[in-house]
Amino acid sequence: MDPVSLREEQLDNDGFLREMSGWSREMARDLAERNDLGPLSDDHWKIIEYVRDYYREHGEGPAIVKIARATKLSSEEICSLFPCGIARGAYRLAGLPRPSGCL
Repeated sequence: MDPVSLREEQLDNDGFLREMSGWSREMARDLAERNDLGPLSDDHWKIIEYVRDYYREHGEGPAIVKIARATKLSSEEICSLFPCGIARGAYRLAGLPRPSGCL
């Protein structure tokens, strides 16, 4: 387990990490707990890792249909894993910045 735990100053006002480069799996676990999304299952991690990889390649988070296609999970399964939504759930746990237009 990563010894780096999440500190309040690392988060913006909406609970997203200020710096994606400081992300760790332990931080994702902490964020999941803070947002009532844990414990994280293998399917959660599959989505989180895909979202991070996609963001590094494209500079933006993927749409749910792309996540579903890549992970072989249905949109319904993804929504049940992240009931607060993809941006406030998967993007946040993956350490991505808050997307513009996300309230």
